[in-house]
Amino acid sequence: MSTSQGEAKTRFIDLLSGFLHRFRIVFLVLLAVLLAAVIAYFAWSEWQSAAREKSILWAENAQNLYQKWANEPDLTKKQATEKELNELLQRILSKYPRQYGAQRAQLIMAEMAYEAKDWSKAAGDYLALAQRFPRSYLAPLGLLYGGVCCEEQGDAQKALAAYEQLTKRYKDSFLRPRALFATGRLLEQGGDFAGAKKAYDQMEEEYPLSNWTKAARNRIIELGIKGKISE
Repeated sequence: MSTSQGEAKTRFIDLLSGFLHRFRIVFLVLLAVLLAAVIAYFAWSEWQSAAREKSILWAENAQNLYQKWANEPDLTKKQATEKELNELLQRILSKYPRQYGAQRAQLIMAEMAYEAKDWSKAAGDYLALAQRFPRSYLAPLGLLYGGVCCEEQGDAQKALAAYEQLTKRYKDSFLRPRALFATGRLLEQGGDFAGAKKAYDQMEEEYPLSNWTKAARNRIIELGIKGKISE
């Protein structure tokens, strides 16, 4: 190494050393903040993992209670189990509102109302499941059965909105053919025969082998015979 290169390297080291010494407090603060952030992240991750596991455990307990409630023939015992189950479901939803256990809890609440034929509550709980957890695999189920319960109440427009949301947002769902058929059926009942045919034709294009598409073909034939649509 030449003398000039050695001197340049020495100057650089001196400058770097001076810079680090001058701003040492800033660097120490940044290091402390970074360390605190890393510790906080790992602590949060551990808490999330523990919360997820606890919520799943509580949801499994709720599922077992639900089965007990559904199969209990004695009315007094059934009411006691229902009270215990509802309290557990509320605890899950309150303590773990964003965990998987809360999805299961919301579904159980909806199914209990469905079994009791409380269509208004069932519709609200099913649709709340889809709204609160739109990325869940249970969301399409919530929309489908929310629509079914709305129909039971006689609210065709709200049911139609639920079915259409399912078909537009969850294109990979196995429930989509059924929702498309329900959409066509409700449009047909409302006198929108062209809209009904469009829904049925979409089924033919996307799900030619579905049993729901077979039913849709029959509807198209009948609407054609009655002169409601043109072939």
